[in-house]
Amino acid sequence: MTVDFDTIDPAGPGKGSRRRRVAAGIGAAMLVAAAGGVGFGIGRSLDRDDAVVTPAADEVQAESTPATEPQAAPGVTEPSAAPVATEPADRPATTDAAGAEDAEPGTVTAAIDASGGAGWSTYGGQELTLLFERTTDFGVTVRAHLGELWHEPYDQYAPAGEWQPPAWCFESGQVRLAVSGNGLIDVGGVSWYTEPFKGRSISWVTLGRADRAPHRLVFVQAPADATRVTATFGDGSVDSVAPQNGVAVLVVPGEPPTTVHDEGDYTWIEEVPDFEVTFDGGAEAVTVAGTGVGTWDDPEFQASCTPPPPALPDPGEQPADPEAAEAEITELMSAMYGGAGVGEFFDRLDDPTGVEQALEQVSEGGFQEAAASAQAVVEELVFTDPATAWFRYRIETSSIDLAERYGIAVQIDGIWKITRDTVCQDLSMAGGSCGDDIRVIRPPGGEFGLAEYGVAEGGGVISD
Repeated sequence: MTVDFDTIDPAGPGKGSRRRRVAAGIGAAMLVAAAGGVGFGIGRSLDRDDAVVTPAADEVQAESTPATEPQAAPGVTEPSAAPVATEPADRPATTDAAGAEDAEPGTVTAAIDASGGAGWSTYGGQELTLLFERTTDFGVTVRAHLGELWHEPYDQYAPAGEWQPPAWCFESGQVRLAVSGNGLIDVGGVSWYTEPFKGRSISWVTLGRADRAPHRLVFVQAPADATRVTATFGDGSVDSVAPQNGVAVLVVPGEPPTTVHDEGDYTWIEEVPDFEVTFDGGAEAVTVAGTGVGTWDDPEFQASCTPPPPALPDPGEQPADPEAAEAEITELMSAMYGGAGVGEFFDRLDDPTGVEQALEQVSEGGFQEAAASAQAVVEELVFTDPATAWFRYRIETSSIDLAERYGIAVQIDGIWKITRDTVCQDLSMAGGSCGDDIRVIRPPGGEFGLAEYGVAEGGGVISD
């Protein structure tokens, strides 16, 4: 069985071109200059050494270096033929021989002190738990120690009783990877998850470049029933080992980076390796491709790590025919956002003041093209009284999408109309201004409450 995590091609079409359901778009009228909430961690910046790494195979990682011309870029020579480093007598080297998966974790204190200048250690003297240790057939010893985060996990900040992200959304520890022997010594770090996404976490890092002996390390958190983990690289390199304490570290010789010169500066460029990891054990073997181990672009991961949208106000007394009223409001949004555009529906706004000038500003601005493609999709609607409806909608354009937009419709003389604030808050994001009195409509639980649209205090918020 092969597990394929969906990935998103950054050069491919935007989400708006893939999700054209019920159209409701503010055509030629509006654009959205900022993205709506993607939620917790999805848009967080990832450091190369502390995240599961799975860019596309042709992506590169760059490490900037001072402008001094190097004598030789790391990795330009073959690994040293020096003897294998001798292990201390009280810490014998272990291998992946039978029984290694039953090794008991130990603890060790790690600290680095500065000598003659500023110094800094990721692990700062905390006690680390030894998770994994082995010596490869080519004489390199690798150890993996688990340490705590330097910052509190996210759930320490989330208020009690509110939505909590699953454990796989954020790292819950840091793993220190160390290699030594055969002429190299180096240390690096990757992330640890108390509950990996789909039971597996795969990270990779290149160590040993300073000794001109680059080695690629693949750190794996494996399911409990995994009896062996194998990493196979595109160049034919293979490493296989039994997990210890639920983790495995695979090691293969790496490739030297490419030195790129640019006006006196130079940068070392390392191509992302092509590899796959196979988990043996359990009902059947599972293979994860190196281009699919990342989770940040996986739709299922995104959905699980995105908090639910703020709730609409509680329903109140309903109109005589709520289904017909909801259909009328949804169709009206569809016609205004897309189709003929807002300019053809001034009579369906509760107050059109300033809307025409805002439309002109949008049409003359830099967002005109995207605004013309804008569509809105009403996702949820409630009636707070027979003549007032609150709804949540999203806006899709050719270049960007906005999620969790909130709007209000009111019935005047038997006709449903969209409020001025609803339309103008969106036009403002495309560079159009209806005036200084426009307020952004927010869901219940905001700082201010208004009864202006028939919503009781605390039932919904329109903020300046």
